[in-house]
Amino acid sequence: MNRDFFYRPVWQQYALCILCCLAFFVIVYQLFIKEYQQQAELKAELYQQKITEIELLQAKVRRYQESKNSLYSLISEKELALAIEQNHLTLSSFKHYQTDNTVNWDIELEGKFFDFMALISSLTDDFYYLDFQNLKISKQEQQLQIMFTLLFKKA
Repeated sequence: MNRDFFYRPVWQQYALCILCCLAFFVIVYQLFIKEYQQQAELKAELYQQKITEIELLQAKVRRYQESKNSLYSLISEKELALAIEQNHLTLSSFKHYQTDNTVNWDIELEGKFFDFMALISSLTDDFYYLDFQNLKISKQEQQLQIMFTLLFKKA
């Protein structure tokens, strides 16, 4: 600043100091608002994840309670697709057909054997009923081709 700042009238000196302080306050306030806004968005996202996790756990508890009467419960197509996706497997083929007493799902998966075992483990941990028929595992280039039939008896 020039030396003539101190020779200006007092009201101009105060006005300039207040204006500088106000500008500083507005800049700092804006920075804090953006930070708080980002934190709020992050917490909202975390909250949604927790809600989804709670819903999954509630479904697991519901299946467990329903399975008290029978040892295992039946799996739906959506739940099977979600389990396949979560265990890093690829669904190559899916056929659904019925006979008089049974419902059959012919399933063909591609992936690693460890992922297939993790799929079976996760489904049995969730108390799903799995009746495998015609399990065939063949090696492709870098992955395994796993074919099996899930058999469900009609009530």
